[in-house]
Amino acid sequence: MTPRRLIPYVVIFLILAGAYAGLRWRQEQQAARDEQAKKVFHLTETGFSDLSLVRGKDEVRLVKKDQVWRLTAPLNTKADQTVVGSMLTTLARLRKERDLGAEKDLKPFGLDKPGLVVKFTAQGQPHQLAIGAKVPGDQNYYVLRDQDPHLLTISTGSKDSLDRQLLALRDKTLLAFIIGEVKGLRVKSRKIAVALEKTGPQTWRWVGRPDFRVRGDRVEKLLRDLHIARVKNFLEPLPKNLAPLGLVPDRQTGIMVATPAGDQTLWLGAKKDDAVYARLGAGGPVVLVDAALAGEISKSLTSLEDRRLWSGAIPAVHQVVWGTPGKTWTARKDQDAWKITGPDQAATQQPAVRLEMALWNFQKLEGEKTLPPGGAPAGPPAFVLELLDQAGKPLLHLEEVGALGKGALKVLSRAGDKTVLALTPRAPFRQWQEEMHR
Repeated sequence: MTPRRLIPYVVIFLILAGAYAGLRWRQEQQAARDEQAKKVFHLTETGFSDLSLVRGKDEVRLVKKDQVWRLTAPLNTKADQTVVGSMLTTLARLRKERDLGAEKDLKPFGLDKPGLVVKFTAQGQPHQLAIGAKVPGDQNYYVLRDQDPHLLTISTGSKDSLDRQLLALRDKTLLAFIIGEVKGLRVKSRKIAVALEKTGPQTWRWVGRPDFRVRGDRVEKLLRDLHIARVKNFLEPLPKNLAPLGLVPDRQTGIMVATPAGDQTLWLGAKKDDAVYARLGAGGPVVLVDAALAGEISKSLTSLEDRRLWSGAIPAVHQVVWGTPGKTWTARKDQDAWKITGPDQAATQQPAVRLEMALWNFQKLEGEKTLPPGGAPAGPPAFVLELLDQAGKPLLHLEEVGALGKGALKVLSRAGDKTVLALTPRAPFRQWQEEMHR
């Protein structure tokens, strides 16, 4: 077939393709119009300036100021931005399930005295949504929009998203701080007084105890626990006598977080069921918080000491030597793999993640007790481990030099100019050795 004879077919193809594209465009436009027609309100989520929930004579009112939503009635406080945001999204995207037409008698639909009226201003225009009774045998609710006499129905999910109680609307943040900006942390109770100061990324020191090695990762975890902690409930009105709640100086525990923006303090008191009483600052509200928070604080404080046999940076390790003296294995890092040479010079290769996982497990090993360095037994060690950096500089030299009974091993470690003789549990150390042998 010559090219000239193909021209009619090409023209027909282009006509059909254009017709198909036009049909698709019209269908998409019609679908968009149908979707818009199903919307109860034609709004954008960013156009709201106030919001009220009216239940009979009670009203909960919220106002947006400087891009932040605040409760103004029945109390004046910051609102939960996430909860309010979800309500605004519901209103902006609210769909009517059915349009039942105009109705004069609203009593059968629970709209003569609606249980909830949502009032709001959006794009400068006032609106309201009255929510009545549940549709019999259905998962929808009767509603009226603004002054429109048409009876509509909306889904149960939409109704539940809007029907929020005061507690759900209140900001339940305990301590508002940015973790990376924290400079210090203090905890004081009848049993303990801890003053920690940040010295670098992930590194902390105990003020007044220069020889105490602090587990920076555990301090950071404690900060994360405090950062995500939320109020379970508010005690209102404020109790006059705080002694039964444990919120008095000789019984409470104080947690102070220091940031460039200022210090924030949380006081923890007595336990109540699965919660504990707490107070936000000296004159703040009294609240209930999850008892697990107090447990995590206590757990973190009792495990602050860094007893790890080695706490260096795994990425800095480029060579590992391990085994019994005279029969050691040597692993050298080569991009994404480790080249390993055995005592008989047999060579193999392992993925980087495998050996680095073994180093990560080694970092979990802790010393139970520190012994005087002169207490190391004489004689050759039973096991040696050396970690070196890219330039061949030693990061750690560790030797298994003896045992104490059946449960503990004596290990002598040198990192920099510091030598430590410690007891470490036998079982986890042997388990890690097996991992290295494999």
